[in-house]
Amino acid sequence: MAKTVVSPFARFDRATTDLKPRIIANSVGEVGSGKTSFWLGAPGPIVIQTLDLGLEGVVETYAADKEIYIATYDIGQTIGESFTHALAVVARDKFIADFEAAVLSARTIVWDRETDVFSLFQFAEFGTDDAYGAAPPKDWDKLKGKIRRMIAMAKASDVNFGLIQGLRNEWIPQVNRKTGKTAAGQSGKRIPAGMDDIDALVHTNLMHARDGKEFSITVGKSRGPGGYDIQDETFTGLSFAELAQLIYPDTTEEDWA
Repeated sequence: MAKTVVSPFARFDRATTDLKPRIIANSVGEVGSGKTSFWLGAPGPIVIQTLDLGLEGVVETYAADKEIYIATYDIGQTIGESFTHALAVVARDKFIADFEAAVLSARTIVWDRETDVFSLFQFAEFGTDDAYGAAPPKDWDKLKGKIRRMIAMAKASDVNFGLIQGLRNEWIPQVNRKTGKTAAGQSGKRIPAGMDDIDALVHTNLMHARDGKEFSITVGKSRGPGGYDIQDETFTGLSFAELAQLIYPDTTEEDWA
């Protein structure tokens, strides 16, 4: 009887040349720079998980042509209500459950904004908005692990996934020339607000800007067949479908409709 030869690599999954044409990206920019509109141009059904209730006046134009579903959360917006730790825990757990359901049915999922999602998860985890320095590293790893898990779920599926991030002032240690003491001060730079390693977890980094009525997108890191060719390039008036075709040159506009 012939002896069965077991490959020493049997425990591993062999890499293939198969591609999943989808966009998993963070969109970073100031208020009004076109981030939400860009993602509303993605193919539907779209599920938007939002905490700031800021879609009014934007979503209506796109809702006429595609299925867009909005998931909102109780963060104390009712008159007479306050945003308590208990309310944050309920909102976080609903957010996770909604995301898991969307991964199974949506073609595009958008977090508008990841900045607010991270703040919600922080409050739910620690019971305070000011946990920096108060919580040990293992607790921060547990918090970030919940968000990393959801990003990994999106990667394991076929969905497009957009994580919208606002910007905040950067604070760095600065030495007072007169006293010699070190204290935190603003560097003058604007940096993404939210979980600090989102840019490393997504496939593509997008920086949105607006100059008057002109909207532009600068592509940072970008994975995909055409991704390398558009890194560090700035495009004016770029739509979701146009970006997708640049990253996946063998696709057409109809593939992203």
